[in-house]
Amino acid sequence: MINTSPVNEVRYLMAHNFLTYLLEQGKISLKEFQIADGFVVEKYKPRLRII
Repeated sequence: MINTSPVNEVRYLMAHNFLTYLLEQGKISLKEFQIADGFVVEKYKPRLRII
């Protein structure tokens, strides 16, 4: 079986950074950011979470 956890970590970081960028630009609200980040965590299940 192929281990995809390193790939999922990178995908999580990319998605989280994109959401952070949208939040900083004012494109999404903090509540929308939290909801979207929750979906990203569910999808990629990263071991290391950004605090």
